[in-house]
Amino acid sequence: MSAIHFHQDIDDQHWQNYRTWFGEHVAVVSVNTAVLASFSEVRPINIAQISRHYESDQNGLPSEPHYHDMFRQILHTITQLCALPDVFYAGHILSNGKAQQFFYFNDEISLLETLGQLTYDSLDIQQDPQWDTYFEFLLPSSLESKMMLTEEMLDTLSESGADLSEPQPIEHNFHFDDKGDIELFIEKCHLANIPFERIKYTEHKIKIEGDYKAYLVKVEQELSLDTQDIFNQVEQFEMIAEALSIRYIGWEYSQLGQQGYLN
Repeated sequence: MSAIHFHQDIDDQHWQNYRTWFGEHVAVVSVNTAVLASFSEVRPINIAQISRHYESDQNGLPSEPHYHDMFRQILHTITQLCALPDVFYAGHILSNGKAQQFFYFNDEISLLETLGQLTYDSLDIQQDPQWDTYFEFLLPSSLESKMMLTEEMLDTLSESGADLSEPQPIEHNFHFDDKGDIELFIEKCHLANIPFERIKYTEHKIKIEGDYKAYLVKVEQELSLDTQDIFNQVEQFEMIAEALSIRYIGWEYSQLGQQGYLN
């Protein structure tokens, strides 16, 4: 058996599920985070991409009548292939009427023999010794992770009874290694026409985690959260942070002015 024992519930703690876009098509990606343990131990150098078409809805995702049949096929493929030695399931993508599953493996003969007993539409096998497909394609980017958290935060606020149509106090948090970058950051915010009430920052570096210290910067805004504005702001801040090599931590909804150490 593979060192990775796949749980039949793909929504368990070893899975990260998120929505993103591939070109003009929405995509749902599920990534097996448990497979990371195998990267430093037994690391297969080959990856198989198994594709099947499904009946889709208007968004290109599985339609309700065919959803369970499609997932039964996905789970059956995982069960069969992960019973082989050193086969690791990396994850799958649902987009534009097609389900793509990704498996890392070493023994191509055994894999093909097992696949001969399964039904699928296409198979692509490549070498991927550094697992670039997993780390650079399947795992969510920093922006995708923040978009997921934003959706979760909005759901939580709605469930708590917050009126998202009313302007809400928002704080965006950043870590800076170089205090001189703060002025550049403010300049880029103005050039991008990003509205904010004020920007606060610490005079000295604050201990964040372990030995890591950084200047803390907070951007305060008031936004209505029932529009795409918050998602646009997250994307803009992520792009600026990447350009300046600073860390955009994310945003929070809270009463402002509670952190007394900020200027």
